[in-house]
Amino acid sequence: MLLAVAVGMNIVGLNIGKWLQNAGGVGTYTPLLILVGIAAAIFVRYGSQTHISWHNILPVWNFGTVNFWSQIAFAFTGMELVCAMSDEVRDPKRTFPRAILASGVLIAVIYILGTIATMLLVQPGDVDPKSGVFQAITHGSSLLGIGFLGVLAALLVTVGNAGGVGTTVAGVARVPFAVGIDSYLPSVFGKIHPRSKTPYISILIQAGISAAVLILAQLNETVNGAYQVLVDAAIILYFLPFLYMYAAAIKLAYRSDREQTPDAVLVPGGRTGVWIVGALGFLICLLAMGISMIPPGETTNTAVFELKLLGGTSLAIVIGLALYWRSKRKRREVS
Repeated sequence: MLLAVAVGMNIVGLNIGKWLQNAGGVGTYTPLLILVGIAAAIFVRYGSQTHISWHNILPVWNFGTVNFWSQIAFAFTGMELVCAMSDEVRDPKRTFPRAILASGVLIAVIYILGTIATMLLVQPGDVDPKSGVFQAITHGSSLLGIGFLGVLAALLVTVGNAGGVGTTVAGVARVPFAVGIDSYLPSVFGKIHPRSKTPYISILIQAGISAAVLILAQLNETVNGAYQVLVDAAIILYFLPFLYMYAAAIKLAYRSDREQTPDAVLVPGGRTGVWIVGALGFLICLLAMGISMIPPGETTNTAVFELKLLGGTSLAIVIGLALYWRSKRKRREVS
C-alpha cells in the first residue's frame, strides 16, 4: 500500500511527491521526540529498565549480533540519490553540501538518542529488531497512562516509512532513467510522462520489481527473517557501486581539469583529502558487505538464508552485466 501511494505521487511529479517526503521527515523525527520524552519521564519515576555500566555499555562481539553493524553504515545512504535530481533542486551547489552535512548529523543524533531512550524503556534482549522504537514507546506510554501516544507514534512511523519509500522511489528511479537514455538499459526506461515530465516507466518497473522481491523474501521465512534478508541484500547491492564510486573519486583527483568544473563541489584537502575520504568510504562499504553475509543469531535456517541472500544478489548482478554486455554489443554493431 505504501509503495503504491509513493509511486502514484512521484509519477504525478515532485511538486506533489515532495509533500510525502516532507511528511515522512515529520513522521521520522516526531516519534523520536516522543520516545525521548517518555524515556526521560520513565527514568525520573521508575529508573532505567537496563542496568547501564561501563562493562555492559560496550557492544557484544559475537556472530549472532555482528550482522546488525552493517545497518549503521546503511543508515547514511540515500543522500547521494538527490544529486541525480540537481535539475529539480534550487541552487544545488550550495544546497547539497548543507543538506548532506545536516542529514549526517541528524542521523547520528537519532541513532544515539534513540538507542539510549530504548534501553531506558526496554531491556536489550527484549527489543524487537524491526519495531523496537514503537515497542519502547508503547511500553513507556502504557506505564505513564497515556497509551494513545503509542497509537499516535504508530501512525507517525507509518507516515515516516511512506516518506522514506517516496524518497527512494523518486531518487532511485532516476538511475535507470539516466542509464536508459544512455542505452545501457532498454530505451523505454528513458521515457518521461508527457504531462508531469517524470520517468514514469522507470518508476513503475522499479515498483514491480520491489513488490516481487518483497513476496519472494517471505517464502519459507519468518517475518524477522524476511526483513533481515531484504536488508542484507539491499546493503550488498547498494554498496557494490559505492566501491566503484569511491575508487573513481580517488582516480579523478589526479585529473588536470579537476578544479575547472564550475558546478562541482570538491572534497576539501586536495588529493590528500580525497584519499582519506575515498579510502574510508571504500573500506566501510566493503566491511559492511562482508558483515551482511553473516546470518544473525535468530536465523531459523542458515542455509536458506545464505541461499536467498547470495542467490538474489548474484542474480541481480548477472542481470546487470547481461544488460551492459547487450548494450555494448549493439553499440559495436552500430559503429
